[in-house]
Amino acid sequence: MSELIGYTYTFPREDKRSFLRDGREYSTMLNSCGRINRSGVGMAICMGDRNKILTEGEDILTDYRKKIKEYMNILSNERWRISENENCVMVNGEDIVPETMTGTISSLIAGSPKNTGKIVILRTRGEENTIKFSSRKSFSCKSEINLSELMRNGAERFEGIGGGHNGAAGAKITKDKLDEFLKYLEVNVVNVRNTSNSQ
Repeated sequence: MSELIGYTYTFPREDKRSFLRDGREYSTMLNSCGRINRSGVGMAICMGDRNKILTEGEDILTDYRKKIKEYMNILSNERWRISENENCVMVNGEDIVPETMTGTISSLIAGSPKNTGKIVILRTRGEENTIKFSSRKSFSCKSEINLSELMRNGAERFEGIGGGHNGAAGAKITKDKLDEFLKYLEVNVVNVRNTSNSQ
């Protein structure tokens, strides 16, 4: 029941009819501007522009949500892109999910009730012949794996970069190291026995 109770943040100086009045909606709009390389629009709104730029921000947010829905639908329908076991979900988002959206999409997948207790790892193509990985621990995940250390150590082993937090992290490697990195993840995540399940 505690999951049903939370905080609502309201900006009282914003118009009651504006989506900017709700702190979560405001932050989502700013995030959407950054994700699709329109950060200038978000900055202008933060600085007080409430005319044409605000309308543009609303359009960006609508388009952003539409794109997320499209990506999630494709990943759900193309089942070959997803492999999973009792403690991990591996998702191939190559040629579907943009590099800037990996964190958003991996978080949504981790938030799905069917993935409760699992680690989610999404990959997609990045710029300059690279592969971008995004990992998340889902709700109630009891795994002791530190995703920041996992991604950082794995990426550095294959001349890439990685890091983040215990429950959310990412990595970027060159495409020629993909098979080796996947084997690394298989050994260190996919086939690691969940201690909470073994008790």
